[in-house]
Amino acid sequence: MAKNCNPLTEKVLVSTDTKQALMSIKEPGERYGDVIERVLQDRKRQDFIAHLDTITKEGDFVPLDSDPEYAALKKEIHRESKHRQAGAAVR
Repeated sequence: MAKNCNPLTEKVLVSTDTKQALMSIKEPGERYGDVIERVLQDRKRQDFIAHLDTITKEGDFVPLDSDPEYAALKKEIHRESKHRQAGAAVR
């Protein structure tokens, strides 16, 4: 993980158990602030994935085929694909 170049701004008091837990996941060359930052990034990632899961389960979705813009795009891609296949057969 890239080290943060910002100067230290705060001291954070933690219990002995918390410090030991941080030590157990600390990688060589990391400071405690780096460990905390990594844990927070992992948490944000997990929260985002949970949010996407919620949207997937509870969201209202409209089929793409009912969208005229998507249908036109799909038709154009199909036409281009046929054109490329025809050109390849001629060679």
